[in-house]
Amino acid sequence: MIERLAADIRQAIETVTGCHHPKPERRFHKHSEYLSYGLKVSDFRKMLKEFRPRFLECSFQGRLNLAVQLLKEHIGELGHVGIHVVSLSVKELGPNHFSFLDSLLDDFRSWSHVDHFCGEVMMPLLWKYREETLTLLEEWSHSPVRWKRRASVVTFTRKVGESGEFTGEVLRLCENLVRDAEDIVQKGVGWALKDNLRSAPERILPYIKDLRRRGVPSTITLYAIRDLKGTQREEVLSVKKGAA
Repeated sequence: MIERLAADIRQAIETVTGCHHPKPERRFHKHSEYLSYGLKVSDFRKMLKEFRPRFLECSFQGRLNLAVQLLKEHIGELGHVGIHVVSLSVKELGPNHFSFLDSLLDDFRSWSHVDHFCGEVMMPLLWKYREETLTLLEEWSHSPVRWKRRASVVTFTRKVGESGEFTGEVLRLCENLVRDAEDIVQKGVGWALKDNLRSAPERILPYIKDLRRRGVPSTITLYAIRDLKGTQREEVLSVKKGAA
């Protein structure tokens, strides 16, 4: 059943796109091994809606097995379908499944996989299992796998960042990664700081200034202040490396 469903998903994508051989996508994934059929977002969402009844017919373990199979094909759209299938089971996931989730990220091939996964899987788990999820994210921040390092901070973006409930944790995890060499990780750190700046400017803004004094990659600090305007932004940009 799982093999048939995976084959039908692949066939549906190929039918819509007219593409039977995924190609490297260079517009948004210049330095990645991301392969894509070129499926439009609107068509992707329509396809998920059409397959949803079949996803829900699967058992919990069946959905997890399907996700594994899709992600292991290392094709962008199939990976996103796999992540969506996991998200349909998020209420059934718990800390006893964290080793499974950890293994899933080994087959990610894009920052977009990370962001999708964090938004639909990790954020709900963080709200429900705070301490256990924080422990997992701490481990990911030290992982040799760049997708896990990005996930360790992107989990604190959007509504999680705007809640102001994880400021201390964000600062600690971002600090683990401020010297990371990977561009996608640096942008993840900057994004986390940007969204948490909205809820805790009194703690995040001084930290961003300190990062500029320490000369961390500008990718981080420029992303972090994207929402700032006028004198506030100029004040941050005026901070130079090594300044007192």
